[in-house]
Amino acid sequence: MMKKTIFICALLVSFNFLAQSTVTTNLGDFTTLKVYNGIEVELIKSNEQKLEITGKKSEMVKVKNVDNTLKLSLPFSLKPENNAANGQVLIKLYYNSNIAIIDANEGSTITGKEITQDKLEVNAQERAFINLVVNTKHLDVRTSSGGIIKLSGKTKNQDVNVDLYGIYNGFALKATANSTVFSGTGAKAEILAGETLNAKVSFGGSIFYKGNPEVVKDKKVIGGIIQKRD
Repeated sequence: MMKKTIFICALLVSFNFLAQSTVTTNLGDFTTLKVYNGIEVELIKSNEQKLEITGKKSEMVKVKNVDNTLKLSLPFSLKPENNAANGQVLIKLYYNSNIAIIDANEGSTITGKEITQDKLEVNAQERAFINLVVNTKHLDVRTSSGGIIKLSGKTKNQDVNVDLYGIYNGFALKATANSTVFSGTGAKAEILAGETLNAKVSFGGSIFYKGNPEVVKDKKVIGGIIQKRD
């Protein structure tokens, strides 16, 4: 009886190990990253380009790199539970050249540190989440339909557009020159402003800013909040 129990335990451990196996994929060049289906991605600056995929659904991940756009997703399934990662897909993305556009969709998560480059565009929608530490000269931020973007570090200029209940947490990102910010329906933007702040809200959007910009231009269309925070 004890031998049978030990055998069953060993079998379960082996099955769990296989379920948690790592899939490694080498990558070609890409400048745009798009992530879907609740997949979690960690960006790691490296001297090579590859993916390390772990989790119970690691072997289900679809990797597509066409026209310099890398897409990470799960294939469509008639079983609803297979259309979302649900914490069962973790990807470490090693990259050796600048990623111009980082785009998160469908509840996915993208995190990264030490992203240093002249220009960067960051997009989150459909309840996706992005958390990055950046050092740029020009930064474009776009979030909508419940997407959340959290940035820290510094930039010279930033152009922010949040709409449809999107959220931008940017109090930890210092913009030394100009911040142009729009906040639409139910959305919220938090800004650490530099020399100039151009702020516009509509349909209940809100913009909260810190810092002491020399020039503040604000416009409200059909409601909204533009407010300085200490």
